[in-house]
Amino acid sequence: MKKASILLLAVFLMASCLTGGFFLGRQFNRSDVQLSRQETSPPSTTSQAPTQSTTAGIEPAPPPAQIDDGKININTATLEQLISLPTIGEVIAQRIIAYRQTHGPFRSVGELTEVEGIGEKRMEAILEYVTIGGS
Repeated sequence: MKKASILLLAVFLMASCLTGGFFLGRQFNRSDVQLSRQETSPPSTTSQAPTQSTTAGIEPAPPPAQIDDGKININTATLEQLISLPTIGEVIAQRIIAYRQTHGPFRSVGELTEVEGIGEKRMEAILEYVTIGGS
């Protein structure tokens, strides 16, 4: 009988501590808590010529994919540039690059429909944003 009383008392004390801790935590005034956040400066928008020491060992940049009229040249566009087109995600962009690596440069913008996943609707969505360049 004595063991049962001690066990019951222990259970009661644990339940009281948990319940009390829960309610005390809810009453805690959080307005005094200050969270610190490390400030980062935005990337610089000034264009500076790279020095020899910063470009050593770095591959040269591919030719720009965007031409004067603002369209993206699908024959030279990078993955990121292709992804920036409407309705083109990473998978379709990778398929465009794989297609041009296999078949050579696109001869017309309409040839994009040969890429798996580019049908009439997707073609209509990107048509005004793409070019094959030089034409």
